[in-house]
Amino acid sequence: MPSKKSYTEKCSFCGKDKSEVNKLIASDNSSICDECVEKCGTILQDNETKVTHDTTDIDPHTITEFLNQNVVGQDDAKVQVAVSVYLHYKRLANPDILEKSNVCLIGPTGSGKTLIAKTVAKYLDVPFYIADATTLTESGYVGDDVESVIASLVESADGDIKRAERGIVFLDEIDKIARKSENVSITRDVSGEGVQQALLKIIEGTKLKVQMKRNRKHPQGESIEVDTSNILFICSGAFVGLDAVRKHDHGVGFVNKDLSKMPKETITADHLIKYGLIPEFVGRIGNIIELRKLTAKELLNIIYDSNISPFLQYKKVFETEDVLLDLDRSASKLIADNCYHSDIGARGIKNYFDQALKQTIYDIKQLKNKGLLGVKITKDTVDKDALPKYNFK
Repeated sequence: MPSKKSYTEKCSFCGKDKSEVNKLIASDNSSICDECVEKCGTILQDNETKVTHDTTDIDPHTITEFLNQNVVGQDDAKVQVAVSVYLHYKRLANPDILEKSNVCLIGPTGSGKTLIAKTVAKYLDVPFYIADATTLTESGYVGDDVESVIASLVESADGDIKRAERGIVFLDEIDKIARKSENVSITRDVSGEGVQQALLKIIEGTKLKVQMKRNRKHPQGESIEVDTSNILFICSGAFVGLDAVRKHDHGVGFVNKDLSKMPKETITADHLIKYGLIPEFVGRIGNIIELRKLTAKELLNIIYDSNISPFLQYKKVFETEDVLLDLDRSASKLIADNCYHSDIGARGIKNYFDQALKQTIYDIKQLKNKGLLGVKITKDTVDKDALPKYNFK
């Protein structure tokens, strides 16, 4: 039987001597060199990439049910997104019966646009990348060119090109690159339209050469080819001022109409073109889905019932310290009302809890030593920056 020393001098897998490798990891019964460790990692990862979620056999109802676990309200939008996603991935299995159609989510800040896209990607188990359209530039200008978006999607797929080619790109702030007709600098106008032009090919579907950053899959940072035909692009924006475009269309030919009391009509491609998106770009979107402003009641539901509730997340943090976190109903109602009236929607909820609990979390060990059992966020904590109420032994 080999001695313990022999295991520490040779790799049990490739047989190389300790002097032939950079590092040899030894245990009581065997040893492995750094080269074999890397090979094992590659084999395991390659096996993992072969196991992909079957996106061609999905049900719009199950997508909506999954969205309901994370996204409060927006019932109509969730159904429309579920149908759009179903059709997109159905097309992958049946390319001859369906044309590619991307999505545009339109709604105020904090209405759930980003969360819906993230949740869909999580459900489908596909690579997902968020790109800020305002940072994109045409090729040759300072900034991130549109090809970098696809490179980042491949990175989010850990270098697996085939997985990336079935992924989702979320183009946020797409309304900010609309061309403007007046009172805007010509430079910004041209840049915005130029980015729209640059995005056309990748959104419609093309074979694109992208430069990768150096990583384990691409150690030389080489150029790779990615087919964007099956990537789902979800554009998003608040489109501030779009209501005026809709009301103007609705009111043409009518005199003395009170446009503020007129019902909103469905957002059309023509509205987006009048807003400043070029016709070619709008033509590649296909599905325009509107999200409304969340009500105060819905914001309250996010606090108590949503999987993304900051309150429930902090509650779990305090449980790790054997401390009970509670929330006064008047405090939660104030948070919901404030977020509703400040027009930041659900995005503002976390800020209130961060502010309310930061000092308590900072002092948590000292408070526990004094016998802390419970912490309660009160209306004064939210309204007057007072400390929460503490319950000691």
